[in-house]
Amino acid sequence: MSDPTAPATAADLATLPEALPLRGLQLIGIAGTQDAPRALLRSPNGKIETVGIGDTVRRRTVVAIDADAILLSSSHGTETLHMPDLPQERDAA
Repeated sequence: MSDPTAPATAADLATLPEALPLRGLQLIGIAGTQDAPRALLRSPNGKIETVGIGDTVRRRTVVAIDADAILLSSSHGTETLHMPDLPQERDAA
């Protein structure tokens, strides 16, 4: 049994209603090294994809990956996706 006062785990966060918007492309993780960063993206249909700089995802090219954001470029301009905010911890009752 888990400790109710422990910080939420990724599995716990994944089951929270409305924790992650289901519309649009969402950044859900950053991995890799500084020289070869990778981003974990979730599509609106639920597909999870790992991309690197230069890869194309949903007609957008990954042009930069930072510690908490990814920059995408398309014919419509640039778009920055940020890591989602974690829900605030609930006070133990």
